[in-house]
Amino acid sequence: MTDSPHPLAIPPDGRHSRSGRRTGDQVWLRDPSPTLLAAIAVGLVVVVLASIVGVFATPRRPDLPPPIEGQAILASPTKAGLVTEAPAESYAPPSVSFSNRAVAPTRTAAPTRRPTPSSRPTSPKPTPPRPKPPVVGPGELAPLPASREPRLRSHGGGPSTFIDFVNSRGSTVVVHWINYDGRRQQYAVLRPGQSYRQQTYVGHPWVVTDERGRGLVCFEPGRQTLRAVIR
Repeated sequence: MTDSPHPLAIPPDGRHSRSGRRTGDQVWLRDPSPTLLAAIAVGLVVVVLASIVGVFATPRRPDLPPPIEGQAILASPTKAGLVTEAPAESYAPPSVSFSNRAVAPTRTAAPTRRPTPSSRPTSPKPTPPRPKPPVVGPGELAPLPASREPRLRSHGGGPSTFIDFVNSRGSTVVVHWINYDGRRQQYAVLRPGQSYRQQTYVGHPWVVTDERGRGLVCFEPGRQTLRAVIR
């Protein structure tokens, strides 16, 4: 006869169950299915992508130029006609800009200087007026400048002729013959207004000087008798 279970008998504790029986929680932890692993991996990828997108989607503050003394920098452009005053004190940390690089100073072209002349331009000196050739009247010898005297000297072979010397100056003059050596030889002294006739030869020059011996004019005789007017 077998013993039937007593109605008041206490059921056996689960701890004494068969060794081969496993609970559901132990199976999920020890032997996860491939579908569960795939779901976990997809969830991790979604979380990482969401964090990355959140970082790059935040609006970046535009880089601002370095502040100028006495002015405030605004992060966003102000509307026309609206002026925003900078706060007197700010405890916020300064914004970091990645464009604050050392900028090489720009060289400004030096102003070109006009060359200053070392000395004032000298005005051209007025050329002294050339002396007008004396007017030779009819029956007069053409006068020669006194500077021609060093190159004058007498040479023979010319015919005999005459010269009428006329002193039209206001001072006394002296008449000289230039000999064959080119030296003076005195012949006459004429006071103002005086005149005289001198016999000579063609090719014999004459020079008229003042009382101090300064040459005034020279004459060369012609074949005809002409006047030598001393002006």
